[in-house]
Amino acid sequence: MPKPRPRQTAGAIALTLAASGSAVVIQPLAPAIAARVNATCANTAADARTIQAAIDASKEGDEVVFKGPCLINRTISLRGRRTYRGDAKAGTVIKQADGANLPAMLASESWVTDQAYSSDPVRIERLTLDGNRDHNTGTVGLMLRSWDSRIYDVDILGAPSDGIRVSNPSKNGTKLRNTMVNSVISDVYIERSGGSGLKVVDPGNAVTDWTFQRSWIGFSGESGVEAENSAGWTFSDLHLYATPKHAIDAHRCFGTSIRNNYIEDFGTKATPRQTYYGIRCDLQGEAGTTLSNNRIHKFGPRPAVTQPANTRQAGRAAAPQQDASFVYLALDAVNYGTGHATVTGNTILGHGTRRETGMLFRRGRGNGLSIASTGNLVDNVGIPRSIGSGVRLTSGY
Repeated sequence: MPKPRPRQTAGAIALTLAASGSAVVIQPLAPAIAARVNATCANTAADARTIQAAIDASKEGDEVVFKGPCLINRTISLRGRRTYRGDAKAGTVIKQADGANLPAMLASESWVTDQAYSSDPVRIERLTLDGNRDHNTGTVGLMLRSWDSRIYDVDILGAPSDGIRVSNPSKNGTKLRNTMVNSVISDVYIERSGGSGLKVVDPGNAVTDWTFQRSWIGFSGESGVEAENSAGWTFSDLHLYATPKHAIDAHRCFGTSIRNNYIEDFGTKATPRQTYYGIRCDLQGEAGTTLSNNRIHKFGPRPAVTQPANTRQAGRAAAPQQDASFVYLALDAVNYGTGHATVTGNTILGHGTRRETGMLFRRGRGNGLSIASTGNLVDNVGIPRSIGSGVRLTSGY
């Protein structure tokens, strides 16, 4: 019985034929071809199953196209290494069904399945998410737990909770054992979120080095941008308006850039004795942060001291209730070491009351705070600038 011959590889065949003097042209193996996978909705309760089935049947590199309008009653789990898009924002509207009360409408797979590692990259574009806030509670519009991702040209309207949340913890609270970096959110419109427009939840140090740019956030229930970890982030070219709390509330700034943002208003639903910020940043040591060319306004009601009605408690008149305070730009703490920042070319315009501070610099519990500040315009603010102890302020070089 003859012995079986070993299988020759293409390279071995080429060498054999080349040695015999024969000319050889080897065609490389054809690469896998990405496919377009359509998820065509009927605007019924079955749409979520249709969308998820299309995603689950797709392969890495595929483009999953949502054909709207769609009505969903379960969270859509987004697998990594795929593009998700609609035909157009007006044509592909994904709406949460009445009473669904989903934790999220669209979410990275690792968040849904409670993995300890972030999902692979996703790209999401050209669609609208309608959270149906009037008939639901607690829902995040887009829950991201994927690294190196791109979110472009997306509208998120009426999310009962945050419009977009970038989350280290998964659905059940599992924390990441790796990092989630290098993503871009751009050209999005977020309006009427019950929580913040964009919220970064990171109890560790996993969600760093993202860019949020060229976007609009208005009429949020809380802040425009709220970030527990802002290390390496860029927040730029944002238009933030009608914000009840803080316009940009950035924590743990480390190599952070906050630039060229237009803040039309903040603290619109102020609570007495609270402080509200146009831009706020507390700093980590060892790296520099820049705040430049921002336009910060308070067009809402003039801050004042409210005298309550003439009621009496225990035989004497109630004490006057102080209104809230407003700080337009603040570097209000250093968390460790010495903080370093530049504050240049910002424009601040207020109502001219003592309840308003243009720029506030404090070192908190850190060793010190070094700031180069120049070329800022602060007009019609009762306290143009407040500087605490341990702050070294220069005009730079």
